[in-house]
Amino acid sequence: MKYFFVKQMILGQTVALKIDEPKFEKLKLSREVLLSAKAIEEKYDLLVSNFLELEKEILSQLAQHMIFSQHSYQQSYELQSILNRRVVNLLTSTKLYYDQIEKHVRTCMKGQCKFGKEAKSYFSSEYDAHFEYRFMEALRNHVQHYGLAVHSLSLPSKWVGESEQKQLINQLKIYATKNEISQNKDFKKVVFHEMPEKVELIKAIRIYVGCFSHVHKQIRDLIQTNVSSSRTDIEAIINCYKEANAGDAIGIYAYIVEVDKPTAKPIEQFSLLLDWDNVRLNLREKNHSFPNISKWHVSGSCL
Repeated sequence: MKYFFVKQMILGQTVALKIDEPKFEKLKLSREVLLSAKAIEEKYDLLVSNFLELEKEILSQLAQHMIFSQHSYQQSYELQSILNRRVVNLLTSTKLYYDQIEKHVRTCMKGQCKFGKEAKSYFSSEYDAHFEYRFMEALRNHVQHYGLAVHSLSLPSKWVGESEQKQLINQLKIYATKNEISQNKDFKKVVFHEMPEKVELIKAIRIYVGCFSHVHKQIRDLIQTNVSSSRTDIEAIINCYKEANAGDAIGIYAYIVEVDKPTAKPIEQFSLLLDWDNVRLNLREKNHSFPNISKWHVSGSCL
């Protein structure tokens, strides 16, 4: 026989609530749903953070170029190397998000495979709609198996405005070139033929990341009902335990024992705390959707 309880796993005497097996299994599944929902938000946060680091690197390098004289071949190489590192980090995080999303969505939808497939279809829609998405996917594969992403760069500047209001605008442009990519015979042919002689990567990356942001919003919407109900299930048992234990539910676990005695050694147990799920909620609040990020920019202008 198996017996199911909820109680604090602490030293000393404490209250134990007896539950039935269906309740135990429901709580276990609810916890798995929340863990997968948190994993989705963590991977998206990793992606967005790598994108932000690339954007900040560009602004930092532009400021240095504006203030200091940096025109040597070595300085240009070092700048290109730094930007390659940032781009590769971003592409790695997009791959991580894509590869693991199906299993996480499937878990959030309580094992229904069709929803994992539906999540993958969101990426297919972005792939079909945007050259930049197709190109960045092919470039990611190129980086993984053949070469680097940033092949050349330029630092153009121009005056804008009139008379005393004129300002010198400094820019940094980074490119993946068709000539460099042509050396990789395994680069996706369809994408290679539709790309121009050089692709401006900052613009392409912004569109690409915007596509992921759109997909992430759709995934959030897809899993929201199950995720919310799973949290409600765990909150309910926490509140139930608080009512039985003078408002104290710190350190409570659901567990199984083989005798009808709550102090027996558990053969299976899991925590019922939600502090870690609050992290998921904070990540959701922090990382809002920005599908049109390619139309935004940061300016240091005082105009």
